[in-house]
Amino acid sequence: MTTNSLLSLRNEWEPCQKCVLGERRLSKNGSFVFGEGTVHGVMFIGDGPGETDEEEGRPFVGQTGEVLRAVLQKYRFEHHYITNLVSCRPCTPLLDDAGLPRFRKGRYGAAIPLLRDETPTPEQQLACSARLYEEIYLVDPVIIVALGAAAAEFLLKKPVAISRQRGKAAQCTIPGRVHQAVLTEKKQVWERRVNGVTVRPTRLNEVRYTVLPTLHPAYVLRKISDHGTDSPWSLFASDIKKAIQVHDLVRDNNTEERENSNDSESITS
Repeated sequence: MTTNSLLSLRNEWEPCQKCVLGERRLSKNGSFVFGEGTVHGVMFIGDGPGETDEEEGRPFVGQTGEVLRAVLQKYRFEHHYITNLVSCRPCTPLLDDAGLPRFRKGRYGAAIPLLRDETPTPEQQLACSARLYEEIYLVDPVIIVALGAAAAEFLLKKPVAISRQRGKAAQCTIPGRVHQAVLTEKKQVWERRVNGVTVRPTRLNEVRYTVLPTLHPAYVLRKISDHGTDSPWSLFASDIKKAIQVHDLVRDNNTEERENSNDSESITS
C-alpha cells in the first residue's frame, strides 16, 4: 500500500503492532516516533528512538539528538529530515547482578523499571521496513546520512565496518511505485499461460539514493571529551559537512539547469 503524504503514512503506521516493539509501546502508552523535517534535502536515518524521543514523540531530541543538531546548527543547515529504522523504542529491562529487573522511583513513589536502549533486531527492522522505504520515497532526499552501522547495513544490505567506511558514499536501492514488465525466469518470455490464463509478470521499479555512512551520535556523545583532530566529534562533523556540500552542489546544478532552460525558452519564443 502506498500513500501520498508523510502525514497519511504516519497515520497508517501509528497503530502498528507488527513486532514486539509496537506491542510494548502500546502497552506502556509510549509515543510512536515518526520522522520530521523538510523534503528533498539531507535525510538522516538512525536506528531507533531513545527514552526522551519516546516521551516527546520526536526523533533525536535527547542528549544524542543534541549532538546531531549541534552539528547542523554549526553549519547553519536547516534543509534536513530525521528519522529511524524503527519508530518504536528498542529496549530491554536493565538487570542487576542477580538477573532481576532494576527499578527507579517515579512520581508519587511508584517503581519504574529501568530500560536499556538496544539496536533493533533484523526482525524488528524488517517489520518496519515498508514504512521506512515509503518515508524515503516521499522525502526523496538528495543524499541519505546513515547514522551508525545498523542504519548503513540495512540500507546497503551488507556488513559495514563503520570506522573504516564512514565518510565514503555508496548507493542503495529502495522499492519504487511503478510496476515494470519482466521476463519469466525459465523461458525468458514476457507472458505465459497458467491454467488457461495469460500471466504477464511485473515487479516494482527500484529508486537509487546516495548513502553516506557515519558514526552514530550516541558514540560521539560517549567520546565527547576527546578534542583531537581525529576525534569522533571531528569525524562526525566532517561527514555531515560533506553531505551538506553534496546537497548544495546538486541544488546549485538544478538551479543552473532551470535558468538555462528558461533562457532557451526565451530565445525560441
